[in-house]
Amino acid sequence: MEVKLERVGIDRKNKIVSISSSNPFVAYIGEKLIDVCKRLSESGHRSLPVVDKKMQLKGIVTITDILNLFISGGSLNAYVESIMSREVISCEENETIEYVLQKMKISKRGRLPVLSKNKVIGIVSEADFILATREFNVLEDIKIGEVMTRKPFFVPPSFSVREIIRTMVNGKYRRLPVVDNGVLVGYVTSNSLFKKLVENSFSEDFLNRRIFDVMTKNPIAVQPSESLSSVIKTMKEKKISSMLIASEKNKLEGIFTERDYLNLLV
Repeated sequence: MEVKLERVGIDRKNKIVSISSSNPFVAYIGEKLIDVCKRLSESGHRSLPVVDKKMQLKGIVTITDILNLFISGGSLNAYVESIMSREVISCEENETIEYVLQKMKISKRGRLPVLSKNKVIGIVSEADFILATREFNVLEDIKIGEVMTRKPFFVPPSFSVREIIRTMVNGKYRRLPVVDNGVLVGYVTSNSLFKKLVENSFSEDFLNRRIFDVMTKNPIAVQPSESLSSVIKTMKEKKISSMLIASEKNKLEGIFTERDYLNLLV
């Protein structure tokens, strides 16, 4: 199934800066990871471009990079350049929305730094395509059950925070539904978990807590018959990155994410 950009109110020939965010949060070469953690937590983002003092792009660091180091016994007093990725997929400010969309789909990157002469001037993310959506009529006849990811991986409420972190890192999951005896009872995202981890100073006590105690309880969920139009409107209004799909009896049926939406657009 495909949806043309113009049908949702996005002009494919416009420059990417027309939908990207400016003045992004960044990390700096020579900065300790513990300080980068605080900025990541404050920003609510899952990655930060790493720059020098002149805002020249040098790399990118993600929540997953930090969590992987942490659960492997590494020190958060290390410098950000010790774990950042140096080969960064980025885009130039004058590239078109259409070109950047294809770049994001092919690279499977959810956030790209926007550059001007190698200086970071913004960020474009999967969420920006949802925020840029202005027309919803074409999405009205598409049921969310037709385009959702079916049978998503989930975890039980008995898992500890430490076990959830390992699961996210090893499986490269950004989000995990929590299911108890076949019933959807909660939701945890890497962003929300990381924020709580920082707030609790990466303590052992917090790592040993059950995910049931820290997850989002009674998360928003819709039935498979809900229209894609309604789901995208909700995601846009509430600025959420995903939607859980469940049956009338609250049995988990699927998940729909920003990336799923991106993959529909052509």
